[in-house]
Amino acid sequence: MAERHAQVVRAGEGEVLGADAGCRDRFLLDGQDWGGRFAVVEHLLAPRSIAAPMHRHTMEDEFSFVLEGRIWAQLGEDEVVAEPGDLVLKPRGQWHTFWNAADRPARLLELISPGGLEEMFRAVDTAPEDVDLGPVVAPYGCDADLAATWPIVERYGLTFG
Repeated sequence: MAERHAQVVRAGEGEVLGADAGCRDRFLLDGQDWGGRFAVVEHLLAPRSIAAPMHRHTMEDEFSFVLEGRIWAQLGEDEVVAEPGDLVLKPRGQWHTFWNAADRPARLLELISPGGLEEMFRAVDTAPEDVDLGPVVAPYGCDADLAATWPIVERYGLTFG
């Protein structure tokens, strides 16, 4: 790992990928730049959009800190709503997804430990629209369950963008 120096990542800096009408990801800290220990991604969720299919990962824990708007999440069997200042914990191995069912955008910081899962976000963000996500997410220790996702999409009138 290269020696790190104090710095500021300014508003508007960082690579942004993803669909404008869905979930856009702003990459703030890459795990590879921090010895694999940590990563930070800002999720920008359009109104009535779902961030990802129901999924689980085996190598990382995720923590979503809501900055703006409201976020709905399915955490195992529980559905929750989180508002600005709330922290949503998504431990490795737990099935989950999250979405914005409101008519206004939402924004959250995704804290990932250890880093590495942000590379899966890049792979998904740049994949063709009709791609089978299973092979895309498998190298990152993830499983996706589209069959469990469609009832949420239909109930809330969501889009992937």
